[in-house]
Amino acid sequence: MKVTSLAGLAGLALLILGCASPRALDTRHLTRFDEYHANLEIAGQRYTLDAYIVMFQKPFYITVQRDDRRPMSIDEAARAAEEYIKPRGCTEPLVRRADLDRSNADKTQWMVGIEC
Repeated sequence: MKVTSLAGLAGLALLILGCASPRALDTRHLTRFDEYHANLEIAGQRYTLDAYIVMFQKPFYITVQRDDRRPMSIDEAARAAEEYIKPRGCTEPLVRRADLDRSNADKTQWMVGIEC
């Protein structure tokens, strides 16, 4: 009986810890372009954006966060990311890479994939 209770408690703890997403996006495996850091205002909303890459690969990984720290949709984040990257790194037509998109748990920070 005690072994079953202990196993159940351990399983519940692992489930809770395993499902929890971090509040910030993990960018440790990416290289950040410091000179691409920007604060933009789009339709009255201010955003902080940064661009990252994986060395020798094409897509940009763009982090988008509203300055008021409120949640946003992927559509809002993608619009901001596209407007941000066009004048900075696109020499070819922009292609959204939705397969690279991800967000933190409360959707206040998005990483948007764009190739160009």
